[in-house]
Amino acid sequence: MKPFSKWTIAEVEDTFNVVIRKHHKRLTQWLTDIASPTPAEENLLDELCDKLQDQVWDWNECELKGKFIFPLLLAVNFDEEQYKSFMERDISVDINNEKLSGTVDFLVATGKRYPKHPYFFIHEFKKEHESSGDPLGQLLIAMVVAQKLNNDNQPIYGCYVMDRFWFFVVLEDIEYSTSLAFDATKNEIKEIFGILKNTKKIILKIINSS
Repeated sequence: MKPFSKWTIAEVEDTFNVVIRKHHKRLTQWLTDIASPTPAEENLLDELCDKLQDQVWDWNECELKGKFIFPLLLAVNFDEEQYKSFMERDISVDINNEKLSGTVDFLVATGKRYPKHPYFFIHEFKKEHESSGDPLGQLLIAMVVAQKLNNDNQPIYGCYVMDRFWFFVVLEDIEYSTSLAFDATKNEIKEIFGILKNTKKIILKIINSS
């Protein structure tokens, strides 16, 4: 099968019979049950927000990652004893005697040296005015692969980033749901940060329940 970068959302829906669902319970819980940042975190978020406001239109993809996205993810700290973050890693699964595989920009999974059991993905990191392909389709196909790889009936969480805009996605069984855009150049950066922090609690809860 073709790599993740070539999939569209329509192809994912048609091939794997997944359907979109508005107001999904998992998505609502993920986006609303969030804590406020500490004073130190708030200072960092204000600095990152100001930097993004000034440079968002001019940064290339590597600059967007290095100067904004990675510092934000480091502040969240997805590297814990029971799981850790991985970047630019390949994941794959065999479906109907065909291998479906691709490279993921960022994922959180169990595993020490390589990702074993994925829970959360961030995909794309594209500039708003230079986006390539179908970012939702590219993210969702990676989530479908993780769902089949894990085979545990647990939801998969993901996010795709287009410059200043962050979209959060949940896949459970054959239903997926997407959030509206969160604008990181506004005070919504604190919501983005809170959702990412909340992701850690969700992952830990899934691990402990397995």
